[in-house]
Amino acid sequence: MFKRHVNVRMKVLGLVLTGGLAFSQLAFGFGESKPPGVEIKEFSLLDTASDLVGSDFFKPEGYKDGHFQLKLQLQNKTVIRSVVLRTTNEYGKDASKGIWRTNRLTAGWLLGIVQNKTVTTETGTKVESEIINPGFRDDVNEPVGEFEGDLVFDLYASNNGHKGSITESQYFVLEIETPEGTVASKPIKYKKPMIAEGASNAPTTPSAPSPSTPSTPSAPAPSTPSAPSTPVPSTPSPSTPTVPSSPSTPPPGSGPAVPPPSSQPTTPVPSEGPEIRVYIKGQKVQFDEAQPLLKDGSTLVPFRKLFEALGFTVTWKENEGVRQAIGTKDGLTIELTIDSQTAKVNGQETALSVPAQIISGHTMVPLRFVAENSGHNVTYSSANGIVTIRVEEAAQAPRPAPGTPQPTTPQPTQDMTVEPYVVKGYVRDSEGNPIAGARVQVDNTFTPDSNILGVTDEAGYYRLELPQVATTWRLNVNFTKVVGSSSFSYNLYADGDVPFAGNTGAVRHVTWQNKDGYLYVYPHYFSFKDDQPEFHVEDVELTLIPLDGSYSKPIVKRLGRINDVIGVDQLPLARYKASVRWLPPGHDPIPMLIRLNKTGAFAESVEFEFGGQQNVPDPVNYKKEFEIRV
Repeated sequence: MFKRHVNVRMKVLGLVLTGGLAFSQLAFGFGESKPPGVEIKEFSLLDTASDLVGSDFFKPEGYKDGHFQLKLQLQNKTVIRSVVLRTTNEYGKDASKGIWRTNRLTAGWLLGIVQNKTVTTETGTKVESEIINPGFRDDVNEPVGEFEGDLVFDLYASNNGHKGSITESQYFVLEIETPEGTVASKPIKYKKPMIAEGASNAPTTPSAPSPSTPSTPSAPAPSTPSAPSTPVPSTPSPSTPTVPSSPSTPPPGSGPAVPPPSSQPTTPVPSEGPEIRVYIKGQKVQFDEAQPLLKDGSTLVPFRKLFEALGFTVTWKENEGVRQAIGTKDGLTIELTIDSQTAKVNGQETALSVPAQIISGHTMVPLRFVAENSGHNVTYSSANGIVTIRVEEAAQAPRPAPGTPQPTTPQPTQDMTVEPYVVKGYVRDSEGNPIAGARVQVDNTFTPDSNILGVTDEAGYYRLELPQVATTWRLNVNFTKVVGSSSFSYNLYADGDVPFAGNTGAVRHVTWQNKDGYLYVYPHYFSFKDDQPEFHVEDVELTLIPLDGSYSKPIVKRLGRINDVIGVDQLPLARYKASVRWLPPGHDPIPMLIRLNKTGAFAESVEFEFGGQQNVPDPVNYKKEFEIRV
């Protein structure tokens, strides 16, 4: 994973952790004096089961928070300028895995602070909670507030963009800045009672007031009543999934529920994070039994509801413990294997960031993967604790000019019955278009270099008669393809590449997958701003619209690592218009600019074709390089 980092000045002389959860020992910044009367009495991590803050504001955004507790003793009235939580190593050196803060002094996300106060009323005393900082301060010099006495704060740090940073294996340092100096905790590596996400024995999370509750920089007097607190919902523990018993059994959640044993009642899929609303082609999808949820940065939705809304016919298969959810339509087949990180699209394996899985008896699948691989675009937005996902048909490629020949899919007109001492078949591309003029060769294993040659006709068909020799044969095809102004030569083997005996004959088709092109993409990291989400190249979406009429649908892919460089691969060789956009989780899409590497000005899109480079090895003709920036 590639990230943009901002160096933060070291303020802490780290001490080696000796164990434990709560520490009163303090470390101080180099050249700074100890703030008088300021002492951290305890700093601990309670759980990771809540979702109260986002990256900028005090509101849920779909990622679990690290819920810390700070017990602070201030002997005198003290102004707290800022509070910073940093991930470090055991010596206090920045680990660059996350920084949370109360102002915009430099990089980082919001560190939400809730103060727990004992309030005396006519009916007695009670503990109330108040949000101290609903969001980042507009003025970075504005303090968090002025406080005095023995204080208890709950701190919330979202895992947005840093899935897994808040873990038991990570060290943390908490810094409290005052006008008199900065005080910091030792580097602390948390152990129990930290409760992992979703655990049923998680401690009760202190309640937090509504984010709409107004707050001021200074802490209110103890007698000032606070707004009613809003309980933090606990995350239910998923029940044991109901597993189909045979291939004919419908998938979990797709039909009438099988009554579970009384000791294990079926529970609905837990609502993870914010409310998620899904619209497909403008129509809101009604999820009845199971609701969409966010998991590890991906949106999971019920399998049958999603596939049927996209026009698929759905089937469920189970064989020797392998369970598969399958959707088919118009020559497209998507296969998702439960708990597998690999899916298949028309037989081609594709990696998944989050697998299909059974949760609370319902089959849940990754929405974006299914939608994008069925020719749709997916947009994601979040506001007021509600995530809205829209799935629309991908933009169609521009219509070719009148008179431009259109590719056609040949229908088999020849007899495909197997004949003794004859091999025949079609040579086509992955969309079924014929490849005419391809050189077909069969070679036998008995007398080397005794080849039989032929050429495909306009329909891509060939038929070769073989000598009556007791031997086996193998077939390959060679052809040249012109893409734009460049020519590319290919050598292919028959689908499956299975030898055949001459006396039986064979039908052997050859398919050119045309997935040889690849792109390198170089982000301009200096173009990103400190007030933007942290940048991950995996959140950049590349759209390629074919311009030569050879392909009908745009190609939409996320950037990743290709040959130790950022980019995408397995692209058909064609002429394209390329554009990019940044899709940080929990934020609206952010437009980006693109250009060919070191060529021309940045623009919203750029047209290019593979090839065109002279006097260089062939592999370079299959590659293009781009630069992108905000």
